[in-house]
Amino acid sequence: MKEPWISERCTLQLPGLTVDRHISKPNELDFRGHNHHLLCLLLSEGNQQKITCIGEQKSEKPQLQGEFWICSAQTTGLWAWDSTDVSLMFVIDPLLLSQTAAELSDSDASQVELLCTIGTHDPHIEAIAHLFQAELETEGSSSIGEHLYAESLTQVFIVHLLRKYCAFQPKILRHSNGLPMSRFRPVLDYIRSHLDRPLHLAELAELSGISQYYFCRLFKQSMGVTPYQYVLQQRMERAKELLQQRKHTIAEVAVLVGCTDQSRFAKHFKHYFGITPSAFLKQ
Repeated sequence: MKEPWISERCTLQLPGLTVDRHISKPNELDFRGHNHHLLCLLLSEGNQQKITCIGEQKSEKPQLQGEFWICSAQTTGLWAWDSTDVSLMFVIDPLLLSQTAAELSDSDASQVELLCTIGTHDPHIEAIAHLFQAELETEGSSSIGEHLYAESLTQVFIVHLLRKYCAFQPKILRHSNGLPMSRFRPVLDYIRSHLDRPLHLAELAELSGISQYYFCRLFKQSMGVTPYQYVLQQRMERAKELLQQRKHTIAEVAVLVGCTDQSRFAKHFKHYFGITPSAFLKQ
């Protein structure tokens, strides 16, 4: 069902998290609560907010560009505004928050409680929001590793919320050294065997036997690059090998390395090798 005050929207669906960029027309919303946590960051300027009530908190100030509010699950709210605004809404599954807390520490994750807030500015949240917005703008045009990137970005986002916006902040364990190569070997073999399809952070972390958050951190410590960067490198190396064989068209090679958009494939290829696939074939 489409909300009447939303004139335009695009959505990125991830495990435990929905990111929704929308344009909202002037309206008044009496909100009876949601099963998920909500975080809404204002992308545009010129907001004319009349009132914002979330739980016991209340504000009659306009929302500034880059500011956000958090409405925790089952919390009521009231919003009224006279402007047309562009916002980024994060719909967060409470289970994702508690599971991530459990993976990061040995504390009782059931105590995790996301705090409601109004008119907050956080440069880290704003930076993460703009990275998600970039993903929304490219979503649907290709799948050459963006799933893995967006899921890694989700981990960064959730961990920051746990650290800064929870009543109970789990003590995150630190790992100063990477894992031995024997722990990553099954992961690397799996990646090279499945370059033609989307790869997800959960499946790679499961192969290594550690949580997704620690997998991302320890993979970079051990390999020198993030999982997303490594997968992209392997896709481009495989593409180069296939082009050298001269058995496939450029479009076919793009599909064989998990990219259905030939123009984006060419962009990545040129970034890594300094030459377009078509120019490479002519050499």
